[in-house]
Amino acid sequence: MNLRRITSLTALLSFTVLVTSGIVLFLTPQGRVAYWSEWHLWGLTKEAWASMHILLSLLFLVAGIVHIVLNWRPIVLYLRDRQRRLRVLTPEFIVSAVLTILFTAGPLLGWPPFRWVMDLNTFAKDQASRAYGEPPYGHAEQSSLRAFAQKTGMDLDKAQALLKGHGIAFEGPQQRLQDIARQNHLTPQQVYLAMKGAETIKAVTGQLPEEVAAGLGRKTLEDLCKEYGLDMARVRAILEAQKVKVKTDQPLRALAEANGTGPHELYAVIRDGLK
Repeated sequence: MNLRRITSLTALLSFTVLVTSGIVLFLTPQGRVAYWSEWHLWGLTKEAWASMHILLSLLFLVAGIVHIVLNWRPIVLYLRDRQRRLRVLTPEFIVSAVLTILFTAGPLLGWPPFRWVMDLNTFAKDQASRAYGEPPYGHAEQSSLRAFAQKTGMDLDKAQALLKGHGIAFEGPQQRLQDIARQNHLTPQQVYLAMKGAETIKAVTGQLPEEVAAGLGRKTLEDLCKEYGLDMARVRAILEAQKVKVKTDQPLRALAEANGTGPHELYAVIRDGLK
């Protein structure tokens, strides 16, 4: 067998599958949404796609290193000028270096068109969140039925009665939502919807809870204030005191990015300021 051929074909095939898995991961929902809705494509979960992508990246890396070693002489020839003198800064090397720097710095600095690609990624994931639904909080599927009821303000006894009424079998309040869902061939989201009627009406407190609800980045400040009965003027004053330029109709994710932070950090600033 020819090692050079094996290396080249391995690099080609692994690169082909890497492109496919990369596109899939680019378009998949956020992890919390994928786990909540048991999202899958072609029989594979998001976690399976991510594992495949990582391991194929490792295979492609090894094949790339071996390919460089086997083709070292031709690569060196690329760095020689017409007089056969070795020159690192050839026009081809400069173009390659500039492209590499652009594709490294562009996303970090938010330059178009790199920013447009990431905006498309955010749009795709937001659309998936709307299509599949958000969990009440991160990794809610890992909570026991009892803990889930406590965090979502459900009456536990009523929630269990509703599950039984929908023919959903479970071992008791200590069982995790994810396990209940799999036992009944459902998604955690479907289990939640079956007992949603057990939610009690939450009183407006004028405070933000410690637990951050899912989908925070898509909410505007106006949405947040309405949801928790907050005084908009006070919230604005809290943010402006921290040098945050406030736009009440801007999604928190965009507002945070414009101020060099994240939506969870803004949430924490507001929550702490209200105490």
